[in-house]
Amino acid sequence: MMTVVSGAYNHLTHMQAMGFWLAASFVTLFVIVPGPSVAENMKCKDCPNYGGILTCDPQTCDWLLMNGYWAGNLTDGGELLICYCPIGYCTYNDSDRFIWIPRDSIQTIEAFLCNGSHRMGAICGQCQPGYAPAINSDTYSCVPCDAKDSEINWIYYLLAVYAPLLVVFLLIILFNIRLTSGPLNSFILFAQVISTTVDINQAPLNLVYGRSTNAFQKSYEIPYNLFNLNLFGNFLPPFCLHNGLDTLGAIALRYAEAFFPMLIIVAIVVLVRCRSCIKTSAKCPSIFQHYRIGSSMVHAFAAFVLLSYNRLCEISSYLLTTTSLSGHTLHSVGERLYYQGNYTVDDPSYSLRYKLPAYLMLIVLALVSMALLHYPVKWLERLVSQMSCLRKVYPTASIGIMLDTFQGCFRDNRRYFAGLYLALRLLLFLAYILPFFQTLLIQQIFFVIYILLLFFLEPYKEKYINYLDIFIFANLAFINISTWYTNNQVLSDEILSIQICIVIQSILVFTPMVFFVAYLLWYITRRYHKGTKRKMTERRHVVEKLFQRRTNAQDISLVSYNTTPYVAADGILSDTVT
Repeated sequence: MMTVVSGAYNHLTHMQAMGFWLAASFVTLFVIVPGPSVAENMKCKDCPNYGGILTCDPQTCDWLLMNGYWAGNLTDGGELLICYCPIGYCTYNDSDRFIWIPRDSIQTIEAFLCNGSHRMGAICGQCQPGYAPAINSDTYSCVPCDAKDSEINWIYYLLAVYAPLLVVFLLIILFNIRLTSGPLNSFILFAQVISTTVDINQAPLNLVYGRSTNAFQKSYEIPYNLFNLNLFGNFLPPFCLHNGLDTLGAIALRYAEAFFPMLIIVAIVVLVRCRSCIKTSAKCPSIFQHYRIGSSMVHAFAAFVLLSYNRLCEISSYLLTTTSLSGHTLHSVGERLYYQGNYTVDDPSYSLRYKLPAYLMLIVLALVSMALLHYPVKWLERLVSQMSCLRKVYPTASIGIMLDTFQGCFRDNRRYFAGLYLALRLLLFLAYILPFFQTLLIQQIFFVIYILLLFFLEPYKEKYINYLDIFIFANLAFINISTWYTNNQVLSDEILSIQICIVIQSILVFTPMVFFVAYLLWYITRRYHKGTKRKMTERRHVVEKLFQRRTNAQDISLVSYNTTPYVAADGILSDTVT
């Protein structure tokens, strides 16, 4: 299980909001500073100084809560509990580093922190009555939800999420687009992790200058999220689907989005093969009668695995993420689900509905990467050869073609790198069981290891792709280092150095996008020239055939015209060419 602990970054989509890391060097959730507590009658004896509470006014007992924390009373003794608050759940101003909580608000702390976002309960994890989480919001903001609007909202949902997915994968199939080619391999990895698990970290700049950089964050998140199957839903105003849908239910519903491309592929395969399933071929749509399943379907399935893998890791991690509630003692007083605080980790309904499917999904994802690591899958081939009932289920030739789609750009003795690239996505999500700075360290180790492997082993057949991937991983490593630097410098008021670091991060995050646009233009131009050249060649062949036929016809006419039958003197009929 992924547990959000001291200093750990908790939200896997919005890496930009890191305000609550500002004091990570001296304040934690697990290693907390024991101090005076607030009395049950809430009279000010001494100031609490644990968790996200930094200081308070001893005269009024107003206390200062760091931006990004939640505080509340969940125990019978009235002990004040502190934990990190998911982005968008608690009511904060992005430009405020801290907020003052008045003394008379301690009893109504929930209303003070949660009402502004129309939430309530532990960690502001539930929507208020009449509200439901927005299905097209990455922060699952609570919006008004009326039962009479659910039908039209479902139509919006299908048009905003599933219709773009349908168009994208139909284009991949029709134009036979291969996303697993060597030059795109590292770029897609960069796009997926920079918008989920690797932090660009603009929050220090927000806090230093007192302004938000959400526009900048969206400028790279929106295009990069296309490779996480997060297409155009966020362009619509937030809307709900059903009044009874909770936050974890909205998260789990995204499993269907991730598997929808597979449904498209299966449906097309069935339509293509309908001639063999339906005796009367007239019943089969004419558009598919002469279509043959070839490399385009294989490439479409590879695109589904490549794009859905990171998305499924993200959804499963959301469902498993927990947070610890800490009081004025040195130990945690309980754990709650981070994205829906009314669930405890031992809640049977949570375990059955969300926890078990998430674990099963992570196991399946690990097996997929292992299948690409072990090529050819010799043990599976031996099993198939010994059990005749599996031969139709596991056609080794077809599986070999599929695996070759992922591994074809690598050298024969380095084909396992395709599995390493998938496994890295899973490892980056699992790294968040550690505190924040330890997470940065683990990520840095991963990036350095992959750089060394690419440099010494040179797995790609084309040498320039090795250097391209080294550049991408070095880019991620520098972004990681700058994230660490800004979080250490933000309290020292080194505004200029932080600004320079943020500018460098901005350049690094947009550089792969420039490469992708250039590669896309080159690819389209090459396909256009190839298509034009092929058409010209076909036209020339047609002209040559027509000319040859006309020449032959003229020769035949000439021979027929100059050939005269006559009867010889001896009465024998013969042909004589004059």
